[in-house]
Amino acid sequence: MPKVSKEVRSRIWSLETQIGKGILDGTHDPEKYADILQNFLEKGERTVTLALANNILGMNKVISNWQAARTAWLIEKIPDCDIYYHEETLRQCAEENAQGKADWRLVYCHGLSLREQREKRGTDRNKQPCFNKESNWWLESKEDGWATYKPQAGYYLINFRDQFGSLNWNQQEQEISKLGKEYERCHEAIFSEAIFTIFMVNGERIAEDWYHWGVSLVSSGGRVRIGYFRAYGLGVDRGWYGYSYLGLRVALVRKFDH
Repeated sequence: MPKVSKEVRSRIWSLETQIGKGILDGTHDPEKYADILQNFLEKGERTVTLALANNILGMNKVISNWQAARTAWLIEKIPDCDIYYHEETLRQCAEENAQGKADWRLVYCHGLSLREQREKRGTDRNKQPCFNKESNWWLESKEDGWATYKPQAGYYLINFRDQFGSLNWNQQEQEISKLGKEYERCHEAIFSEAIFTIFMVNGERIAEDWYHWGVSLVSSGGRVRIGYFRAYGLGVDRGWYGYSYLGLRVALVRKFDH
């Protein structure tokens, strides 16, 4: 049996117990017992190591927890975290990258809120990367609800091949839904932390000439948009539902598999 996480081992034990009871009461065919467990494992429900992720996606598409902590955000304690994606998912993303259809990256994010990121990076253009000092409306107390929100820490698969420009927010949501339930609009705090981390690790700027339209509602309505990541700093702004233009796009995130 392949090495699997504690959670998956628990699920396998539960499955074995259910099947065992089913055999005793006649609701399960003993001959199918092995096939059921084999199918369960073939779905890719096993632990994906960082080494395997690097091998599948390529080292230039993976930012480790160590890199995110020590190289990027100067956090002393290295966070310990599993990769909550199946091998099959990573291979699918790698194939889409190879075909030029996507730009999937696996990036470790500490789950920093946008305010925390701003506190750490500041607005000094001589100390790259930074936030745009002219964009400070979201520091007001009425924006605390979303601006201080801390996403779950962990490894995120993010597609930085920006999509759905020239569509309004609701139209973008419709296009995302067509892709399947595994995909969703990336939370703007995760997007921001990820592009800062990538820049601090390898110097690459993502979203230099476009905004990612996020999920959070601001106090006056509309959704947060974040991007135009240039030397003058990352911009944080608002976008109204019915508004659209080419540079207002979406970065997708793949939901965790387990």
